[in-house]
This record gives sequence, C-alpha cells and structure tokens, in this order.
Amino acid sequence: MSVSTVSTTTAASTTTSSGSSSTAIATDDFLKLITTQLQNQNPLDPTDTTEFTNQIMSYATFNELSSMSETLSELSDTVSALSSTVTSLYSAVGGTSA
Repeated sequence: MSVSTVSTTTAASTTTSSGSSSTAIATDDFLKLITTQLQNQNPLDPTDTTEFTNQIMSYATFNELSSMSETLSELSDTVSALSSTVTSLYSAVGGTSA
C-alpha cells in the first residue's frame, strides 16, 4: 500500500467522522498514518528519527492550537452573550445603551 493510498483513505474517513471540517484530521487517523508509514518504510533507509519526532510534535502542536482556538471561540461567544444581556438589563432599568 502506498502512502498516497493511505492519505486518500484517511482524508475520506476524516470527512465522515469529523463532520465539522473536511481538512481536520482526527488523532486516531494520524496515529494510523504514522503506523502505516513505519510499517512501509524501507528497512535499508529508515525514517530519520529527528524527522519522525518533528512530525509527531507538529501534529501535537496543531492539535493543541486547534483546541485552544475552539476554547477561545466559545469564550468569545459567551462574552458576547453576556455583553448583550448586560446591555439589555441596563436599558431595562432606564439607562441608555452605548
């Protein structure tokens, strides 16, 4: 099985499993891809350890940044709703909205 076949399969399963984004890759999909890469590497020319570690760390960093972005988005939505509520309450007690 070639790497391009694995990438195509991974992209297809990601689209159906994630639902929120067609470019997102789930952790399970990433681990399957890395495992397949290790199983199919040339034994006479194995993957460089530094490169392999960088791939794993890059994904871990991406995963954490994605999680942080989602959390910040939820926080922004909460602050917007709170601001709207405070403005409504202020108007209800006779104040003027800014």
